[in-house]
Amino acid sequence: MDLLQELETLAVVVDANNDYDGSFNELFHAPMPMAMAVPNEQPSAAAGVPDLKSTYLVKLECPLTTPAMVQELAGMLHLPQQVDGSGDAGDASFCFVNGTEKSAITAALAGTFKPTFIRINRAEKALDCNSPAPCLNHDATLPHHRATDDTQTFLPGQSQYPAWYFFYGTLASPEVLIDKLELDAPPTLCPATVQGELRTWGGKYKALTDGVDTVDGWAYEVTSAAHEDVLRYYETDQYEVVRCAITMTHAAETVFGLTFRYVGACD
Repeated sequence: MDLLQELETLAVVVDANNDYDGSFNELFHAPMPMAMAVPNEQPSAAAGVPDLKSTYLVKLECPLTTPAMVQELAGMLHLPQQVDGSGDAGDASFCFVNGTEKSAITAALAGTFKPTFIRINRAEKALDCNSPAPCLNHDATLPHHRATDDTQTFLPGQSQYPAWYFFYGTLASPEVLIDKLELDAPPTLCPATVQGELRTWGGKYKALTDGVDTVDGWAYEVTSAAHEDVLRYYETDQYEVVRCAITMTHAAETVFGLTFRYVGACD
């Protein structure tokens, strides 16, 4: 699947003040304000999701033509990643930015140009290499939780595979994993628990948050970044990937793994 097809399926094209009802392919034409929501089984919780937790693609188009220009206007420390896509209407290039950087670009170009932003509707994953952050039920940003020397390692790493994940909702269904990950055989799910609190949002959707309860679920070993990306898109940006301690019920052992923590407003 090329970038255009993936975005058409998974992304939300947004503009702060305008709606847009045209074809997704028009992204590859002249710049115009856009906002197009992709149908989703789950109700929108955009108002409850911090903008900083959202990831966007900004289209490279005149006058915003290079990653270096994006970096300068957004005040980024590093050059943003560029991705290229193609469709029936032609080719286009994009850079990844977060919500804060999106706001900075919009403010810098206010009154002169409206850049095209595409919100990537997937769970954020930003694991710190110098602390346990972000971590379920644990304020990993406190100074005494940070690395004490250069040799200290916090697991799992940002790009470490395989990695154990704790599932507590629909992802704990073998049928869902087989369908979403296109597995050839039933997945191996291990009974497990984490410390936290299981709540709801939207009247019925499960939301794992920080807490002191024992939450029952299942542990599954994610073997690749490709599989992880599918799961992140499935959970949407209403969740974030966080580190956690997973206790395997049958083996009576604890492993360092990951789970999806809800970032919106619960019921």
